[in-house]
Formats: sequence, structure tokens, C-alpha cells
Amino acid sequence: PLVELYMNTSSPDSQPAYLALLSMLDGYEASLVNKFDIAEFDVAPEEAATTQIFSMLLPMLLMTFLYSGCAAVAPESIAGEKERGTIATLLITPVQRSHIALGKIMALSIIAILSATASALGTILSLPKLMGSDIGGNIYGMGEYLLLAGVLLSTVLLIVTLISLISSLAKSVKEATTLTTPLMILVMFMGVLAMNGPSQNTGYFQFMIPLYNSVQTMVRIFTFSNASIPTLITAVSNLVYTGLGVWGLTALFRSERILSTT
Repeated sequence: PLVELYMNTSSPDSQPAYLALLSMLDGYEASLVNKFDIAEFDVAPEEAATTQIFSMLLPMLLMTFLYSGCAAVAPESIAGEKERGTIATLLITPVQRSHIALGKIMALSIIAILSATASALGTILSLPKLMGSDIGGNIYGMGEYLLLAGVLLSTVLLIVTLISLISSLAKSVKEATTLTTPLMILVMFMGVLAMNGPSQNTGYFQFMIPLYNSVQTMVRIFTFSNASIPTLITAVSNLVYTGLGVWGLTALFRSERILSTT
């Protein structure tokens, strides 16, 4: 007799069940001295394989692109001005320190998001060719791309704010780059978590955790899971953290000890 096993590789619950059943059948078959054979079938549609690869790779790549774009400009804008002494000239102008902090974060975020968008588009367009498939980013509709844009914009604001806070504590661009290394490792680690698929936690608290919420929301978007509420919570949380960061950066700008390079 032939035992047929059907699995769906696009389902996170199907794979462990398939492996458990296959192991049990293999053991049973060995005890019967090969009295039956096992045939395996994958019932997942072709699009499911693409969405699975996208959900595993793109969150990690997008987080890397966002951090790289932010790290390329933020230390130079904060620590670089301290190193050259030009930030003192900026701070004596009749402008509120909070406006200066917010202006720097917004300007740096625009540059970072443009850099990340260019890299992301190249990756999305090239992945189907690398996989040998004709199915690519066109499987996603305008709704998914709008949700993704909301996540990316709020995430880049948060990352720029974090790097700006760290850079304001440094006395040079080189020192700022060194101090941001732990943040880079954290961002990479959060991106790697996407390779495990969507979190099994069904609560919404996970979407309030900085950086982790962005990764999990992107995984849900790429797997066509219910991502509307997680996207909203992630975006609002990131904006709240950004607001707190602007307040902290404003306080640092008011400190002469922090702004001193000696």
C-alpha cells in the first residue's frame, strides 16, 4: 500500500505536523520490514513559496537598509557638527532647541528613507530572478504596500532618533560610529528573527516593542496575515518613541557639557 502525505509549506503549523507524522510512519514502516511506501505532496500554491521567501528575507534586508541609510548621515549631522564646532553657531540662533532637534530628525529621515527605498526596490525586483520564478512583488496589492510604507516611515524615524541621541553623546564621528555598533547588532538580530516566521504570540503587546514590532508587522504584511491593526499599533508606538527621543535630544542640546568636544 501507498501512504500519501499532503503538506502545505506556506503554513507554519503544517511543517512540524508533517515531520512528526513522517517520523512516526518511518518507524512503523521499519517495524513492518518495508510493508508500505510513503509518497509526499506539497499542496501549497506557487505564490505561497514566494510569500514565504519574501517574509523570511525582506524584513531582515529592509531593516538593514533602513539602518544603513540612517547610519550614513546621522552621525555626521550631529557628532560631525560638534567635531567641527558648527553646532554652537546653530544653537545660538533664535530657534527653539526642540525645533532644531525635530528638523534634524526629519531631514535625516528623508535621506534615509530614499536610500532604503532604492535598495528595497532593487531587492524586490531581483528576488524573483534569483529564485527562478516569474512571481515577484506583483503578488502584493496597493493595500500591502501602503501598510509597508507606514511601517517603514515610522521605523526610520525611530532609528534616526536613536542614532541621533547616541551621536549627541559622542565627540567625533568616529566615536559616534563606534557607539552605534550595539544598535546595529540589535537591528540585525531583530531582522534575523523574521526567518522564524510570524510570532506565535497572538497579543498586541509585541507590536509596542521598538524594532521588534516593525519586523513582526512586516512578516504579517508579506504573508497576507491580518496586519492592519498591528501596523497601526507599530506606527503609533514608533511615533511615540520618536517624540520621546526628540524631547531627549532637545535636553541634550541644552547641555553645554554634552555639546562640548573637550
